Amino acid sequence: MTRAQLNLLDSHDTARFITCARSDESALRLAALFMLTYPGAPCIYYGDEIGLDGRHDPDCRKAFPCDENRWNHGLRDFFKRCIALRRAHPALRRGAFKVLYSEQDVYAFARQVESETVVVALNISRDTRNVSLPVNNVREENAVLQNAWGQDRRTVTQGTLRDLKLAPRSGLVLTQGDQ
Repeated sequence: MTRAQLNLLDSHDTARFITCARSDESALRLAALFMLTYPGAPCIYYGDEIGLDGRHDPDCRKAFPCDENRWNHGLRDFFKRCIALRRAHPALRRGAFKVLYSEQDVYAFARQVESETVVVALNISRDTRNVSLPVNNVREENAVLQNAWGQDRRTVTQGTLRDLKLAPRSGLVLTQGDQ
């Protein structure tokens, strides 16, 4: 059962994600957003949220830096926003999962529970992508979805969320408007 699976990016037995990604912070942000919106139990290994690096054992087990000047505070804030998003939306914790789109380096899916729907779109490309997501099976016509971290609102027309502009190496989370 996927709702019970443990999802992690790295652990005490593996090299740190940020090291494997050659210090590509955008890769870590995309992976964290995916992990925290995907079905299952997300597990954040200590230090990932501040960009702690480390190669294979024992380097992956090094001590957490107490000196906050060594932390990546922007990354930590991003992890906190993703965690808060998961906590605020039951669909992200126990909702059904449906793939909506998988083309042009964009992967989009919906999570649904009861009347709540959350749509997640991830752009792994180094270029901006403009996509239209078919949502006729997850949201009714004229439903309003809002950017979870912004003011942008989108309306379902003809079963589609049209012309979503996804910045390079970024994710977009849309939640039901008027909640």
